Amino acid sequence: MIWLRAEYEFGSLFSYRIPNFSPSFAMSSPIPGPSAIKLALVSSAIETTGNIEYGKRIFNIVKKSEVLVEPPDKVAISRQLIKRRKQELIAKKMQKGKSKIGKCSKCGQEKEIWEIDGEFICKDCGENSLISTFGIREYVHFSGPIKIFISVQDEVEKDIRNQLARIRQFGTSDSIVFCRKIENVEPSRNKCVQPIDIADYEEVRLPKSKMILILIDIAESSSFEDINPYTKGNRKEAFVLRPYVFPLIEEKIGKNWTIYKLEPLA
Repeated sequence: MIWLRAEYEFGSLFSYRIPNFSPSFAMSSPIPGPSAIKLALVSSAIETTGNIEYGKRIFNIVKKSEVLVEPPDKVAISRQLIKRRKQELIAKKMQKGKSKIGKCSKCGQEKEIWEIDGEFICKDCGENSLISTFGIREYVHFSGPIKIFISVQDEVEKDIRNQLARIRQFGTSDSIVFCRKIENVEPSRNKCVQPIDIADYEEVRLPKSKMILILIDIAESSSFEDINPYTKGNRKEAFVLRPYVFPLIEEKIGKNWTIYKLEPLA
């Protein structure tokens, strides 16, 4: 087994909603989770070659690989009020309201309509509509590059190295990245985000001042079909949630922002 270290620069602020948090109050992880990194490699393999089978091969390699992330020296997280669009179950509001015959504000046809948030909407338009609303979302900004380490077999080093260099985003569309360099370097584990083994809770010693968040990884028992959105029929659950401890401590706190600095784990 060998370690590859890839350094990435983010092109702008980005946000990774922590699992199980509401989209209307989306707290962000400071880093992309293991699943986002592994799936970025699979996506890159398919996009650059056009070969689905090659993507499956990369998936079967990386799903069992250990992935570690070393944050930069400083990480800033700001909390913003944003305008967002979401699908609304208009039918529920229609059941509570009274209808009349009139012109629909969306399709312009004379139909049975309901007054919903100041607009007159027919049932057909209501079932497929998006409404404007507001929410809170955290955005992350790095002081420097993020370092991603992945452990792979010697015989697949070239394949993984090539795909690491071609990654352009991790998960969300706002996480645009470019790869600065790739080297054969082993990680300093005390500077990396680490999974917490909670199998025996009594023996876990959690650092009081460090950040602890839930991140998503890929289950080793999963298959490519389980993560492929175009798979027909039922798919097995491909992801697992794990707690991780971050080598970050608070340095400065403002009204809607926090600056963290890297502090190695004990």
